[in-house]
Amino acid sequence: MLRSVSSIGRRQLLLSIKLVLSLIFVAALEASGRVRSQNITCSFEDAPLKTVLSTIKEQSGYVFFYKAGTLDKSKPVTLHVRAVGIQEVLKQCFENQPLGYQIEDKTILIVARKSVATTAIGSQIFMQQQQIEGIVTDSTGHPIGGVSVLLKGTSQGTITDAEGRYLIMAKKGDVLIFNYVGYETEQLMVGESTQLNVTLHSKPTALNDVVIVGYGTTTREKLIGAVDQVTNKNIENRPVGNLTQALQGQAPSLLIQQKSMDPNNNAININIRGLNTKTNASPLVVIDGMISDINNMNSLNPNDIDKISILKDAGTAAIYGSRSASGVILITTKHGAKNMAPNIKLGASGGVQTADILYHPVEGWQNATLLNVALTNGGNSPAFTPEQIQDLKDHKDAPWMMDYIFKNAAQQRYDASVSGGSAASSYNVSGSYFGQGSNFIGPGYGIQRYTLRTNYTTEYKRLKLNVILGYVRNDGKGDQANAGFKIADASRTPKYYYNNPLSDDGRYIVSSVGTNTAAALELGGYNKHNNDWVNVGTALDFTITNDLKARGVFGYDLNSNWNFVRNLQYPTYNSIESTEPVLNNTTRNTENYSSKNVYINAQFLLDYNKNFGKHEIAAMAGVSQEVVNNKSMQVITEFTDPDLGTPVSEGDNQTTFDNSRTQVNGTLKRVIQSVFGRLDYSYDRKYSAEFTIRSDGSTRFPKENQWGVFPSLSLGWRVSEEPFMQSYKDNVGSLKLRGSWGILGNQEIADYQYFTTYTVYSNVVGFDNTIYSGTGFQIGSPDLKWEKVNTRNIGADLGFFNDRLTVNLDYFYNKTNDILLSPITPSVLGTTLGDVNIGSMENRGWEVTFNYQFKTGEVSHSASFNIGNTQNKALDLGNPQIRVIDNVGFIQQNGLPLGAYYGLKTDGLFQSKEEIANSAIPVGVSPQPGDVKYVDRNGDGIIDDNDRQYLGDGFPHYNFGLNYSLNYKGFDFAVLIQGVGKRLQSLRGDIFMPFHNGAWYPVIFQHELDTWTVTNTDARYPRLTTDNSSSFSNNWGRPSDAVLLNAKYIRVKNIQLGYTLPGKLTGKWGLKSVRAFINMQNPFTFSPNSFIDPESTEFDNLLNSSGGNSGRNYPTLKFYGGGININF
Repeated sequence: MLRSVSSIGRRQLLLSIKLVLSLIFVAALEASGRVRSQNITCSFEDAPLKTVLSTIKEQSGYVFFYKAGTLDKSKPVTLHVRAVGIQEVLKQCFENQPLGYQIEDKTILIVARKSVATTAIGSQIFMQQQQIEGIVTDSTGHPIGGVSVLLKGTSQGTITDAEGRYLIMAKKGDVLIFNYVGYETEQLMVGESTQLNVTLHSKPTALNDVVIVGYGTTTREKLIGAVDQVTNKNIENRPVGNLTQALQGQAPSLLIQQKSMDPNNNAININIRGLNTKTNASPLVVIDGMISDINNMNSLNPNDIDKISILKDAGTAAIYGSRSASGVILITTKHGAKNMAPNIKLGASGGVQTADILYHPVEGWQNATLLNVALTNGGNSPAFTPEQIQDLKDHKDAPWMMDYIFKNAAQQRYDASVSGGSAASSYNVSGSYFGQGSNFIGPGYGIQRYTLRTNYTTEYKRLKLNVILGYVRNDGKGDQANAGFKIADASRTPKYYYNNPLSDDGRYIVSSVGTNTAAALELGGYNKHNNDWVNVGTALDFTITNDLKARGVFGYDLNSNWNFVRNLQYPTYNSIESTEPVLNNTTRNTENYSSKNVYINAQFLLDYNKNFGKHEIAAMAGVSQEVVNNKSMQVITEFTDPDLGTPVSEGDNQTTFDNSRTQVNGTLKRVIQSVFGRLDYSYDRKYSAEFTIRSDGSTRFPKENQWGVFPSLSLGWRVSEEPFMQSYKDNVGSLKLRGSWGILGNQEIADYQYFTTYTVYSNVVGFDNTIYSGTGFQIGSPDLKWEKVNTRNIGADLGFFNDRLTVNLDYFYNKTNDILLSPITPSVLGTTLGDVNIGSMENRGWEVTFNYQFKTGEVSHSASFNIGNTQNKALDLGNPQIRVIDNVGFIQQNGLPLGAYYGLKTDGLFQSKEEIANSAIPVGVSPQPGDVKYVDRNGDGIIDDNDRQYLGDGFPHYNFGLNYSLNYKGFDFAVLIQGVGKRLQSLRGDIFMPFHNGAWYPVIFQHELDTWTVTNTDARYPRLTTDNSSSFSNNWGRPSDAVLLNAKYIRVKNIQLGYTLPGKLTGKWGLKSVRAFINMQNPFTFSPNSFIDPESTEFDNLLNSSGGNSGRNYPTLKFYGGGININF
């Protein structure tokens, strides 16, 4: 039975209804405002017709459409009207004029009147004409407004309205030409029918696509930097929990690893072009021109996104100076358009998410039998008698604890938006609700997100004002803590019949391994958290001259966070027969955390654009200031009231408040001031150069080193525009070469590092049975300065088949100097020295992107493929550092990449005692046939630490993604495939080591059955033993490549199939379009190891790890569902 832990409920349903009604009300106000504005009031005496028409346009919102020069022969107009309808006003304007007009919805077409001679002929032709109407849509069935519709061979024409509708007079045999920027021109002959619907298809070239860059825009044709762009069509309607998930596989060298799919702890690694530092590798995020926290990106509604640009080289990223060392992600949300009728969109989608648990235990009696084998192989006594094994086999197995604690969960999303505009303004208002239930059992676990976003722009003469308001509310509830340990405890519980989680009378029974994960999830407490994000952005543009514009920007971000963890005391029972409960969580901990984070950003910019013949110059200069002001506090208690959770001041177990933190401890203020500029020059659309420079001053550095300067230079050559390449351009496509150099900075370090700081601890020393507080200190680094990344990029953009196929090639090299490292500290110092700028490393790599658009008959195809690889190398990171954690070895050493594994190299399994006698073996170990054999690297006849070697690194290489879509009439299909071509993955613990901890973790899984025996000598795993044996110490007790797996994979991320109802049908209902679709997320994964998620990793995005990977991550979620989109 499918169980959902998340429901909108009555309150949420009312909120959704209110949201939709509010949006419709806004649209109605806009529409009514337009109707009222059609009454014109004006007074003119012998005024030029153009002046009069301009006033009519401002008051009515109508657009006038005419050829250049049409108004040159117009007569002066005398007009005095007050609150008169537009029809009457136009009649008076064009009386006695050599011009005529035709009204089509909000568009007025002005044409020259014919002479008397031609009028007679024209009237005969007109008598043969009939009214032709129809709807113009794109290949997905969405209407296109503003399409030019011309009668071939004449000047007669019109344009489509916002619903894609047009109306024109034509006769049978006439040819209508449909033309729109970015789409192929269509010509259709008028037949018997007066209804003529048209589908326009996108042009196969992307050279004219607008690309968002730092503090501005450009086109793909002019771009000379390394920028990847993701559009809304790759993001919309994806059943993902956040925007980062939707970006996976969309761009080369944008590496995203989904470490956990727990909605309450959605751990994700994100890197752009590898790793350039050891302090902070997260990219800078800019939302609608305002620098923002990277976590805010995942609070946005993915369906609100218009475009995302990923800036990767210095030529594009250096304009952001000190925050750009790890790349920049620019996000632009949707907006309305001028002269656009209200466009209301509603969307609803939902489905079920299933937890894909990849490993499965053997049956209970098999587990007991194999445990006996492992124990006896290690020289120990069996744990089970034959009678006990028979008893296990005779009884039906208990449900496996993993299957018990994971269930199916619902995911749902509801969207509503209204957009439009008048002659001088545009708006977009959107709201959404997203709910995702947790797959854990437990009381109401899951997340909910509410978003509301508005984007309004208006113009008055030289002024242009843009206001963006956003509000996001995130609510979550999960288990109280340690989800990874709960998964481990559940997975290692054998299916013995007496390990049933729950007795018939509802008591939770402690399993044979001493735990009951179901009880902990259902009764052990919870973690409630919420977040409110308020986002305000305003921009005021002033046109000083036609070439010079000024812009002022102000942004305000407020993030309020609240987190409450409560550990509840709960009972379990040691056996079915037991009547005495065992109490758990007896300390009854609570944690209450709150924070308020304010980010204020102010900018002033000047933009200059000028063309001089073949010369094009664009310049930008600006200043900005950013202020961060964070405050937080934390209260941690123990021994609270069991029922109320309130402090207890009486009795033996009074509430304690250790490790609490006041607002004084949690206060942070940071300021960064910047001056920046950019100069672009282009000659004859062939040769381009761009220079940027930015100087940042940050309070994270001492006064002497507060300011850093970050320049960049980019050059481009459109080779295909050269005369000697004309034949290539006409027959093949375009060719552009580009390169960039620059310095990027990194200021993402801990605050106050240049100060010596002191911390008060409540339990530093004990004396006379009393605990006393004390103070610890951290020595400051007074010479702290910027980390700088010297970057170089060369690239080529190629077009084939007249640019239907485009190929983008990039090669890059980054070298980081002055990396902050901890120097060697004398052991007698009593503390550690502060970080010093002494390190360096390099990154080099390449990227390839293919985009291909083509048609086969009536089917339109679009395909894109991207792949990239990055190789990191430490140049100077100090002395080698070797760590062994959980039997996994790591090394940091100059000449090797970060995240390097280090240990012994295996050479198969011993097959006989003779082979053992003739081989090098570890000291103190007596291996047996079936145990692991190691390579004697130095040939000294002993396996020891001197035989360890570099085994590879854990960073994903050859990251790739494939997007393919097709459209046929009303049907559309899309698939996204993503993967990694090379990666090593460590794995330790129960999932990879049978009977990992003997009787304490006595479990073996089905994929571990291929163990060595005398009849199975070509096995994957060594012979079964337990952890207290010499063989186990040999096989699993030392770091080696035995615990390293090939983690390359191919994953089908998303499959979507949709159908858009015919326009004729939806038009009768008063709708623009209706599209229904079905969706699958993560349906298929192909990997060499079927028992572990290939994205599971112990590393963060800095390649730091606190231990080996146990595979305890929340399972991959598969989604199956669908939805509907309605356009009014």
